[in-house]
Amino acid sequence: MSTPGGRDLTEVLSDFLSLCARILLYVGGVAAGISGAVLIFTIFKMGDSSAAAGTADALRNVGLMQPIFAISLLAVGIGSTYLFWGEEAVSAVALVLAAALFFLPLYLPLMTAGPDTNEAVRKAYAAVQDGGTVLGIISIVSLLTQVGIKSRDRVKVGVKADSLKYGKGVKEETEKNNVFLGKCWQLPYCRKFVRERCPIYHSRRTCWREQTGCMCEEEVIKGAMENRPIPKDALLAANMIPRNNRLTVDQKRERCRNCVIYNEHQRQKYQALLPTVLIFYVALYALLRTPLLEATKSMVFNVNRVIYGLSYGAAGTNQVPPVFVEGLLVVTFIVMLSYSLKMLEYAVFKLKL
Repeated sequence: MSTPGGRDLTEVLSDFLSLCARILLYVGGVAAGISGAVLIFTIFKMGDSSAAAGTADALRNVGLMQPIFAISLLAVGIGSTYLFWGEEAVSAVALVLAAALFFLPLYLPLMTAGPDTNEAVRKAYAAVQDGGTVLGIISIVSLLTQVGIKSRDRVKVGVKADSLKYGKGVKEETEKNNVFLGKCWQLPYCRKFVRERCPIYHSRRTCWREQTGCMCEEEVIKGAMENRPIPKDALLAANMIPRNNRLTVDQKRERCRNCVIYNEHQRQKYQALLPTVLIFYVALYALLRTPLLEATKSMVFNVNRVIYGLSYGAAGTNQVPPVFVEGLLVVTFIVMLSYSLKMLEYAVFKLKL
């Protein structure tokens, strides 16, 4: 259905949702900045024991800013997720920001004027953590959903997820082979009629290694149409593989990159490597969890010591909470996994390695 202006209703709805997402992102960002600044100011101001007289006013401000901060970060999370859907890096950055907000009570007291014994300070910290929790939930759900959907699409349809055009009329044969990670003549798009008269098939090689095949070289199709006899011996059949000297090596590679059979091979390659990457990170975390936790704890302690020095404070003996160290390590692994999957997709479907 079209609108009076000739635009499709789906397009109109998409533009409207994009506008709403921008409003949520921009207005939410401004509101989050203002309310967050008020909460941080309250923490610094009321951290001084001499400011206890203003606790009532500070509590009132915190009570007002707490829902505004949480709702504005919710708006930012929803708006950015819609506008930047498919860009896992945006969700990863938002997750890091959420972690910084949630763990604020662990590192900000090092820079305040005094201990967080004031009730207004404690409530301000809680308000900031609530906002970080909201943003963190949206970021984690968005990141995992995007990675899951992209992985599912790659496993199911391979480069079709990138809208690669195979050409009009290309479809799978009814009578076909489908060997996982097989040679070109063992994959679904290899046509049976051509396969039986293809020198690559009888030589037991692959078209992407020879850089010529039934989907790109007319001599292969012509030979099949003319029913040229192909020797059953692999070495003799290899001598009949057509060589197109009019094309450069790069041009031949480009033909392979756009070949339906080769892209099916790449799809299966991704399907095989995807669980390998997941298992690698799970095994890495399980096997090296203890030393990684110790390294993370040491890093956090060193950062605390630097902050103490910059704030002219004495290096304390505060212990780093285990939940903070574990959470920081898990967030790091999620971000590393996300970028590893993105690199895997780029290598398999863009570089065609």
